[in-house]
Amino acid sequence: MKTNLEIIQEFYETFNPDIIDPEVDWKLADGFPADGHYHGRKAVLEEWFPKLVAQFDDWKGVPDRLLDADDAVVGLGHYQGRSKVTGKTFKVPFAHVWFMKDGRIIKLNHNVNTLMLHRAISPD
Repeated sequence: MKTNLEIIQEFYETFNPDIIDPEVDWKLADGFPADGHYHGRKAVLEEWFPKLVAQFDDWKGVPDRLLDADDAVVGLGHYQGRSKVTGKTFKVPFAHVWFMKDGRIIKLNHNVNTLMLHRAISPD
């Protein structure tokens, strides 16, 4: 059986929807593109993610370090991509706290430097 850390590593690499619990609690940082509080895998996949990727080309969340915390995994890394509006590229740090149960993500706490991201994607 995979560890929580291995499952989250796989999630960053594949965005496999089966890793997300059907009743997930997905909380994004205020000011993040498509921010909000999403409840359930369907809301994450059909509401949040399409709104997010519609704004960017080559959007990626890249974990630089993963920390095992029993029933949670902390992901420290960065987002990178290019704004479709401005054409500007960016690399912005994040901290994710993934709460796990039975091999699935049941909750996400999302922290990101939204000011840095907005500066990177806003027109001059």
